[in-house]
Amino acid sequence: MSRSVAVCSRFSNGVASMLGAVSPDSFDTLHSYSNTFQMPFITPWFPEKVLTPSSGFLDYAVSMRPDYHQAIIDVVRYYGWRRIIYLYDSHDGYPSFKMMENLGPSIIKF
Repeated sequence: MSRSVAVCSRFSNGVASMLGAVSPDSFDTLHSYSNTFQMPFITPWFPEKVLTPSSGFLDYAVSMRPDYHQAIIDVVRYYGWRRIIYLYDSHDGYPSFKMMENLGPSIIKF
């Protein structure tokens, strides 16, 4: 029995939800299972762009990661830093940088 058949069989027998951290490589597959079987998929990691379900139904994936951008700006303001270097190594690093730049204009030089 293939893994996908085993997963589909398990889901069709009543899995209430999926919960856990996933890698970017497996997100799309689990997201598809979630929408197909209409069960919540709760994860702390979420890609920058998520494809809308082709079925037109609701999207059952939910990201529970808190927004950390304001927290970084608050720390920078608390310590009175005027200049910071923001290093990132992922595909969502630049959008995060731009969001923080918008949250802390004229106070912090990035």
